[in-house]
Amino acid sequence: MTNLAAQRFIRNFRKGKSVASQIDSKNGVVSAKRRENWTGTIMAMTPFIGYLIFGMLPMIISLVISFCEMRSFNIWHATWIGFDNYAQLFSRKWLYRAIGNTMYYSLSVPINVLMSLFLANLLSKPLKGKAVSRVILYLPSVCSSVGVTLMWQWIFNEFGVLNSILVNWFHMERIAFMASPIWFMPVCIFISVWMRGTNIMQLQGAMANVNKSLVEAAKLDGASKFRIFWHVTLPAISPTLFYVIVMWYIAAFQEMAIMNLIANSDVGPDFAAMTLTNYIYRMAFTQTNIEGFGPASALSWITCIFILIFSRVLFKLGDKFITYDN
Repeated sequence: MTNLAAQRFIRNFRKGKSVASQIDSKNGVVSAKRRENWTGTIMAMTPFIGYLIFGMLPMIISLVISFCEMRSFNIWHATWIGFDNYAQLFSRKWLYRAIGNTMYYSLSVPINVLMSLFLANLLSKPLKGKAVSRVILYLPSVCSSVGVTLMWQWIFNEFGVLNSILVNWFHMERIAFMASPIWFMPVCIFISVWMRGTNIMQLQGAMANVNKSLVEAAKLDGASKFRIFWHVTLPAISPTLFYVIVMWYIAAFQEMAIMNLIANSDVGPDFAAMTLTNYIYRMAFTQTNIEGFGPASALSWITCIFILIFSRVLFKLGDKFITYDN
């Protein structure tokens, strides 16, 4: 045993570590820390291995398929065609229709953020029934999106609850909300906004941590409630607000569940349900013999690149408006 090892042994013994825990047959000293590191590494590797198998590997396969013609579920039937899938995508009229529908649906993000700000600011006031209100507003976000969408589908049905109220109470004609190209996407946006109660809770939590001394100083200076909110509260919650905007824009660009359920797995009235993700799904799984997995994978990667660029633009804009000082 070297002098350094002997000194470490004596030091550990004085700290209360038993001799048995320090003896090792190979080098005379066992490092409990080394065993802990190995244990932690093995436990941390488990989700990483899962990511490699179920995340990274499918991404690599889809990238390869995007350069191939593959009109079956057998990957061995894929034929390399280079960048043809990417070049031909931009000549398809349905691509631009899908982009337009996706941009239309993404309007749900600013609408939701404004409503969430209003409700979060309201819940931060000393009002009665705040606890019950928080539960009611948060409840839709923990419910199944499929169940929530089917519920609203029943409400917006031509012979559903809403039309019954319009006909019986207001003597109006029935409105085919889900069969009208005008009403279809507003209904989807309404359902999406109704489901995002998480944003309200996140923003309210951020408002609760605003520096109270700054608010009191603004009141003493005679600032109105609006000016206090605009110049004190809003800058203080800007990191949380930025997080909400980025995350829900990314989710909006990939949404298809709400539209797909309302349209009963179809394209909706006048193709109103065909978003980018819906178009990818249809090319790969419902029109496999016609379109195939090649253009679907190519469009998936184009969508991914667009989301990365859009997120980068948001981060650049965020550098000018976000403050981390309360």
